[in-house]
Amino acid sequence: MSDRDLTNGVPITDLRDGEMLAGSLGEDQILLARLGDEVYAVAATCTHYSGPLAEGALVNGTVRCPWHHACFDLRTGAVLRAPAPAPLARWQVERRGDRYFIGGKLEPETPTPSAGPENVVIVGMGAAGINVAVTLRAEGYGGRIVMISRETDLPYDKPNLSKDYLAGHAPAEWLPVHPREYYDEQHIELRFGAVVSSIDTAAKYITIEPDERLPFDALVFAAGTEPRLLPVPHEGVHYLRTRRDAERLVELAGTSKRAVVIGSGFIGLETAASLRQRGLGVTVISPDRLPLQRVMGDEVGARILAIHEAHGVAFRFSRTVTAVEAGSVLLDDGSRLEGDLIVAGIGVTPAVDVARAAGIHVEKGIVVNEYLETSAPNVWACGDIASWPDARSGPDARSGTSLRVEHWVVAGRQGQTVARNILGRRERFDAVPFFWSAHYDVTINYLGNAAGWETVEVLGSLDKNDATIVYRRGANVLAVATIGRDSVSLAAEQAMERGDVTALNALLSEHETET
Repeated sequence: MSDRDLTNGVPITDLRDGEMLAGSLGEDQILLARLGDEVYAVAATCTHYSGPLAEGALVNGTVRCPWHHACFDLRTGAVLRAPAPAPLARWQVERRGDRYFIGGKLEPETPTPSAGPENVVIVGMGAAGINVAVTLRAEGYGGRIVMISRETDLPYDKPNLSKDYLAGHAPAEWLPVHPREYYDEQHIELRFGAVVSSIDTAAKYITIEPDERLPFDALVFAAGTEPRLLPVPHEGVHYLRTRRDAERLVELAGTSKRAVVIGSGFIGLETAASLRQRGLGVTVISPDRLPLQRVMGDEVGARILAIHEAHGVAFRFSRTVTAVEAGSVLLDDGSRLEGDLIVAGIGVTPAVDVARAAGIHVEKGIVVNEYLETSAPNVWACGDIASWPDARSGPDARSGTSLRVEHWVVAGRQGQTVARNILGRRERFDAVPFFWSAHYDVTINYLGNAAGWETVEVLGSLDKNDATIVYRRGANVLAVATIGRDSVSLAAEQAMERGDVTALNALLSEHETET
């Protein structure tokens, strides 16, 4: 963050059209951005993880965070795209002579009231469900909103569970997305520990166990997924899906010395890294030859392997688990691994049983159209549970089906789209899928969806944590991953959004030479 003092203003020559600069005014960190003759002053850090917005991108009157691609309206400070949970603070800007001066802090804008259904019921309190509720209120909806969850905790930041929280770097009080007071102030009803047993789409009500009927005018499925269980005896195995799961792992890590992690996908590797940072010996079991091999290819997999091995994680590749007994894991080669903490991260399955029983179209998830509407009227689905027609990568050229992904950012953005469509906006969901994964001090940002990729190009240096990885089918770019290149990731996202193949290939060609 810049330490530039903004007390005496900024010369107009220091802020040209399309530029940003950051500085401080007393205790406030402020970002100035100029668009034509207008200059805006907003908070200088993203409301998600405090990413430095001055290192982000200005796009059509918005500013995008370089870390996780949240997007804000510069004029109003409003959140336009997840994962940001709250708008940016704003200040007045006045030009006097040849300088811009920052004035008083502006009050948040009051949303224009929006007509909509009388009551909205949201099943699920993850990223998708939260963003449906928050966006409805931000868009001026004044009707009833009820959020339902099997869990008993306030909506929380799920990506943090396997990352900083499990590693011991983030305290528990950082997990809630909003404090309880926020939901009270916004008149959002939270129903904890509630299990939906059935849905009547014709009569427009859901049944909550044991026999409570809750009517709806608009219903949103955002229930997410359940962890896939080991297909062998697995007594004593722990899974990481909820906050309670993470809290239990933190508790057990304090009394354990050696952990065995089953699975070398993103959750398995992040769990392994976090437990290693807590001082446990960690061994990862995987049926693959390399971690993340099927998702990111051999070169990236080898680099991720080197990072984890450098931190003391051991691996057993090309092995499957045949049984788990008290304090040990038996592998298919007859060997046994001892571990006083055993965690499985072998994928998830969407929670679609209730929807299927209600006659809603389900394939690999709840099938939705481009507006995220299900086959039932007045019923939407979003997040990990939804299977949607992605214009860039799906219907997939090989499977012929729509796209379903398990990304926090995608879920949040779909929730925002659903909220606007409940209010009649008819907004197509066309955001480029995005996620990030942290491995100690190395973060991978990933754009697009490369199911069925044929070639992988590494531009730059993986060893120096400065690389762009391009996934293609034929000449088509399906996905772009970056390490240490936030500006490339942001620029690639913009080109992919526009469908500008020429700009995307030109951007990538600029980074062909190894650094």
